[in-house]
Amino acid sequence: MTTKTNNRWTLYAVFGVTAVPLMFAMLMYFNLWGVPEGRTNFGELLLPPNDIQQAQLVDQESMPWSQIDLDKRWLVVYLSPKDCDQSCKEANHLLRQIHTAVGKESHRITRILVNSQGNFNDQLQLDYPALVLLKSLSLETFEKGEGIYIVDPLGNMMMYYSTGFEGKELLKDLKKLLRTSNIG
Repeated sequence: MTTKTNNRWTLYAVFGVTAVPLMFAMLMYFNLWGVPEGRTNFGELLLPPNDIQQAQLVDQESMPWSQIDLDKRWLVVYLSPKDCDQSCKEANHLLRQIHTAVGKESHRITRILVNSQGNFNDQLQLDYPALVLLKSLSLETFEKGEGIYIVDPLGNMMMYYSTGFEGKELLKDLKKLLRTSNIG
């Protein structure tokens, strides 16, 4: 073999080593081959996300509430039953513990308690002074019903946890969202 032929085979080998894996990767990507079925989030992803403003939230003085009032923070919204019973109080206590466990990023999160009546007892306000208490005029926005909703700083209700949620799972999801998000 001549040197010219040797150099040509070397060029083909270099091309094959770089181009063939790239083409194979493109085929896998566009044909969805080898995509894992499992996800790393524990909550139920809401697709398409609803806008929190569609819930028509008002405060205790019946004044309209907006997420802009909270400097565009992440929201952990607990949609409670009409009367905040023992399970509601336990969920609020767990949400406060999760908020504290987030650590140095906790200033990026606000906890909100929402129900359709808007009547909250004074003890709830004394026990949880940082909790925002709101009434919803349009509960249809909360399509999954009672439970925990994660709302991003842009107002999208993006994740849902049922009332029997695991605190560790919610904490892991919140930490991951705060770590990967540059907004809020």
